[in-house]
Amino acid sequence: MNLDAQNLNFSRNVPPTLEQVQAYFNSLQVPASEAEVFYFYYQGMDWFNESGTAIRDWIMAADDWVWNLEN
Repeated sequence: MNLDAQNLNFSRNVPPTLEQVQAYFNSLQVPASEAEVFYFYYQGMDWFNESGTAIRDWIMAADDWVWNLEN
């Protein structure tokens, strides 16, 4: 996570609000449309990952999401 994102002082608790996700993705310079895809994907899965494990830290999940976009 970059320093700008740390300064946003987000709670890592799940579930985040759409606005928190959008602001975080914006801090990473990722389009807001991708933030919405991330948010609604995990919202639709009740904040569980693909293997059925509950997501406890949405920022870590968002960082993984962005990394996968870039690689």
